[in-house]
Formats: sequence, structure tokens, C-alpha cells
Amino acid sequence: MQRPTPPPFGVPQALLPFALLYLASAVLYGVLWFMDYGPDGPSPLALWTSSGAKEALTSFTEVVVGVLGITITVVAIIVELAANRYTPRITELFVRDPVNRLVMSAFVVTSVLIIWIDLSLNGPHYPSGMALVANLLMTASLLAILPYFAYVFDFLSPSRVVQRIQNTGIAQLLTAQRTPFAVGPARQGIVQAVEQLGDIALNSVEKNDKPLTLSALHALSTLAMRHVSDKRHLPMEWFDSAPLVQVDQDFIALHPDMVRALSSRRTWLEMKVLRQYQAVFGEAVNEVHDVNHLIGIHTRRLADAALTANDGHTVRLCVRFLNTYLRSGINAGDVRTAYNLLNEYRLLAEALLNAGETDEVLEVAGYITFYGQLAFQRHLPFLLETAAFDLCALLEHAHGTQAEGHDQLLGLFLEVDREPEGGRSQEQSLRGVRKAQIKLATYYLNAHATDAARQIFDDMSTERADRLTSIREELERVERAEYWEVSDRGINFDWLEPARRQYLDTFFGWFDA
Repeated sequence: MQRPTPPPFGVPQALLPFALLYLASAVLYGVLWFMDYGPDGPSPLALWTSSGAKEALTSFTEVVVGVLGITITVVAIIVELAANRYTPRITELFVRDPVNRLVMSAFVVTSVLIIWIDLSLNGPHYPSGMALVANLLMTASLLAILPYFAYVFDFLSPSRVVQRIQNTGIAQLLTAQRTPFAVGPARQGIVQAVEQLGDIALNSVEKNDKPLTLSALHALSTLAMRHVSDKRHLPMEWFDSAPLVQVDQDFIALHPDMVRALSSRRTWLEMKVLRQYQAVFGEAVNEVHDVNHLIGIHTRRLADAALTANDGHTVRLCVRFLNTYLRSGINAGDVRTAYNLLNEYRLLAEALLNAGETDEVLEVAGYITFYGQLAFQRHLPFLLETAAFDLCALLEHAHGTQAEGHDQLLGLFLEVDREPEGGRSQEQSLRGVRKAQIKLATYYLNAHATDAARQIFDDMSTERADRLTSIREELERVERAEYWEVSDRGINFDWLEPARRQYLDTFFGWFDA
């Protein structure tokens, strides 16, 4: 979940505490003035601009320079700490911010003017106008310190930094659409925004700041999905990836054919964002499972958005990265991460089914089978069982929507199981695959698709009787759909709906015939 972003603390919000401080000072000064001078006393303005205030005005120079020095010191320390924690590019964001420029300029101008006014006090006559301006500038500078510090703290808050970088990237997209001759700088600007967000996500993983990591990942997803939706409005020059290959760390090592493919497929920005995901994924594997799950979710949602936009190249790119994540999770032995990724893969396959992309569905189902079997070989048997149940859910969806390719999917599903190579864990995994196949058979029987159920029976006809009996007992024993431990899916693989459970007698009765 993304960290919620509070409303921005801008100039209007900063003016309120400034006004309150000014009002409090004025009221307190007015009360003290009335106590000393009474209602018939001289005007405060007359005293401020009289030659008698000369000694007070001469001390203003030291005060305002001291205030400016303290402000710059405090702000520099805060910005440096934030840059070390999140990304060094925060300093650049801070310097470019118009409010920071305005306030710092006001402090500097105030210091210079008061020094010059101080030098003018020894002229042929007393400069009452300058004295009044010095009083006003000095008052404004002192009263502005606390509101400005509040603005700086808000500016450097993690959620605000991420939001500001995200808005900068979106602005670059809009610039490229509206101003074709500014494509180069706009492209460089959004590349910089993506890298900044990637740096923040990586640094946050290292410092175990999960909310900030999730916020940065969400911002990256927003930029990628915005690019997919705006792609048809961007000029062709925008999609030329050749300039990026010369300097960009994510493209410089690519093969020339890949560079040309990115240009023709118009997917260089999606590749850039997914590269950041891949880097964060590698850092968080076996460490921060929620982060890797969110990376899988964002990748799948990007594929969904590309599917809606009829952007097949981006869909296939997302599939490749999902495969990369799965391989990385399996190689690292991170069962929970791979378990969650398989769920996202299955959701993507269902979206492809709904869109009528039969070939892509079969391709994704083949990948699910492959990585389930790969996990089985790496002694992660539970993942093969997970892949089988995801394929079971996909087949139920395909049959329910009468999607093309159902028969090919069923044939692939029946090839998931492998003979155990020894060891109890492998045997248990293959039992899980058989459970998924039996669950699918009960679905077919409940849907009056007896021929499909018969195919599953034929595949299991040589199964040992004792094994079948124990599998049936386990399926009949589970009474709750919700898993008894907390998990991201929250479902119990072995649970059967009552309407489908009654068909266990029918299916297992075929073995006795």
C-alpha cells in the first residue's frame, strides 16, 4: 500500500503561521505600549523613524546576518541528511524549488539593504524612510524563520519528495506532447525522475523503510501507466532509444538489435521502469516479501493497462520481467515471493483470456508450468503445487467464459505432475498436483462437462489406490475456505465448495468401475 500523501504545505499555508506570529507580536507590543505611554502617547511609527532609533538600527546588521547564517546552516544540514537517506538528487530538487529560492533571496536582499541603510545613517540628515524599511524587513525576516522551517521540513518529507518527483516526470511527458522541439530535454527529465525514484526505493530497502519503498514503487508505476495511456499522443522522436544507449546505465550494455527493438516497439520507458523494479526486487528478495509482492502487482497492472491500450509489446515485456522475477525468487529459495508472483501471473492470464488473447494465455500457462517444475527440481515442492492450483483456477475461468484454447490448457495442466525423484517433500508436492486435478474434475462435473472430467480420470487411471484414498480423505476433511494462517491469498487450496464436493463420489467411483 502506498504511503498516504498529506496536502502540500505551500506558500498559502506558510503565510498563516507568519500572520499569526505577526499578530501575536503586534498585540503584545500594543499592550506594552499602552501600559507605558497611555492613549495620548506618541505614535510607535514616529519613534521607529526618529533619529533616536539610530543605535538600535545599527545593531540590525549583526542580527540579520546572524539570522541568515543560522537559517542557511540549519537548512543545509537538513537537506544533506535527507540527501544521504533518500537520494543525492534531493539537493537539486531543493535548489530548483521556487519557494526556497524566494525565501533565501529575501534573506540575502534584507541583509544587503540593512547593511547599506546602516552605512547611510551618518549622512547629512536622518533617513527616516530607510529606517522604516529596515524595521519592516527585519521584522519580516525574524517572523518568517519558523514558517520557512516548517515548509522545509514538509518539502523534505519522504512522501512529498516522491510526489514531487512523480509530478516532475508527468510534466515532462506533457512537455513532449505539447512541444515537439523539446523532446530531448523532456526525455532526459523523465529518465532522471525514474532514476531518482529507483534510488529512493533501493535506499529505502537497505534502510528497512518499507512505507517509503512502496511509495516510490507506486510513483514508478504511475509514470509507466501514464506513458502507456499517453503513448499515442507522443511524437515519434520520443521513442528513439539510440540517445539513451550512449549514457544511460540501463541501456548502455544492450545489444544493438535490442536498441532498435525498443525504438520500434516504443517501450524504452517501460523498460526503464521495469529495470528499477528488477533492481529493487533483487535487493528485497528473501528480505522484504511485501515489496516484491508489490513489484509483481505493479508489473501485472502495467500489463493490464497495456492490454487495454492494445499495446502488445508492453504486455510481452511485462511477461518477460515476471519470468525474471520468478527465476530470481526460485534461485534464491524465496518460496513466499514466488508464491505471490504466481498469483499475479494467473490474474494476468485471466485478463488475457478475457481479451481473447489465446496464444498469449497458452504462453503464460506454459511459463507457469515451467517455473513450477523448475521449483520442484530446486527442492521447492510447494511451488509446483501452487502452480497446479493456479492453472486449475485459470481453467475454471476459461471454461466459465467459454474461452478459446481451453482444451490446450487442459492438456498442459495434465502434464504438470512429474514422478517423484525421491524424498518425502516431492511426493507431497505431487499429491498437491493431484488434488488440484481432482478439484478441477469436480468443477467439470458440476458444470456438466463430463468429457473434460473423464480426461482427468484417464490421466490418473494408473494412480495407486491408497494414494487416491488418502487424497480424497484430505479433500473431505477441509471445512473452511479460508486458510487457518494469515497469507496474501487467504484461501485454502484443499477446500471444495459443497456443490462440488458431492461429485467426489462420482469421480472416485470411476476407479472402482
